[in-house]
Amino acid sequence: MQLAHLMINGKAKPCLLNNNQYVDLQSLMQTNAQHGLNFKQAIEMLSIPEIWQDVCKRAQQFKWHSIHDKAVSFLPPLAQQSRVFCVGKNYRDHMAEMGTTYGDDVKPNDVPNIFTRFASSFTGHQCLIEYPKGETTYDYEGELAVVIGKSGRGILLDHALDHVFGYTAANDGSVRRIQKRTTQFTMGKNIDASGALGPAIRHAHMCPDILSAKIQTFVNDECRQDGQTNQMIHSLPFIIHFLSSMTSLQAGDIILTGTPAGVGAGFTPPKFLQKGDSVSVKISGLLPLEMQVSESMHLQI
Repeated sequence: MQLAHLMINGKAKPCLLNNNQYVDLQSLMQTNAQHGLNFKQAIEMLSIPEIWQDVCKRAQQFKWHSIHDKAVSFLPPLAQQSRVFCVGKNYRDHMAEMGTTYGDDVKPNDVPNIFTRFASSFTGHQCLIEYPKGETTYDYEGELAVVIGKSGRGILLDHALDHVFGYTAANDGSVRRIQKRTTQFTMGKNIDASGALGPAIRHAHMCPDILSAKIQTFVNDECRQDGQTNQMIHSLPFIIHFLSSMTSLQAGDIILTGTPAGVGAGFTPPKFLQKGDSVSVKISGLLPLEMQVSESMHLQI
């Protein structure tokens, strides 16, 4: 079972997901919260393995519903309050294909390259991802996304993974032209619905091999990216340790851990995304994240 964020009859709800069926978590938990159980509360509550196991056991006695119902769609597994931290330049082969020297001599404990994304820049599984009409440099980046479950500041390396709720897949969609127009990555990475997250979060205790998982991105069934998470320059414990030295990490915060080689910009000629393309990110042990490319309004820059 995994934790999903679903839109059901126009209402966002945290749900358990299993074999294309779901159960509403608030009904399962018999929660009487006035405004319903929100996604951050669900993460905080279920981050404790014993509670997660108890909830999953209880769920077996409930009526499950089909995820294929027309009234149901996937939202990105984000809370309204979630902050999204992204680690740039975290795979040496990706650095080489992008023609940058960063990574040649960087050490695992050096300061990582961090930028942020807004929640509005993500869409969910089986939804449209969008690039501005007329842009020709819209790119994909398949990544492992980490969901924080236990808040903390100044987290020690040895205890960093204790703060992880679980893992999901991400596409750090990027408009390269805009990304290169400034010294920061922020603008090219934050166009509405340009990235994707999901489909659901697999609990950390169910992912013992996630730090050596295969990560692949397919465009129209062509495998473009094929790497492993153990190729990261900066390890996940170090990333959590580093970020928490600057700011208190909160339950529901997301960390995108970087992308391996094979992005569109790395090919000669480049293989950027176009309207109608299908994209999927597959990470061993997690559900595949699928999306289709569409266009949005023109940019004025």
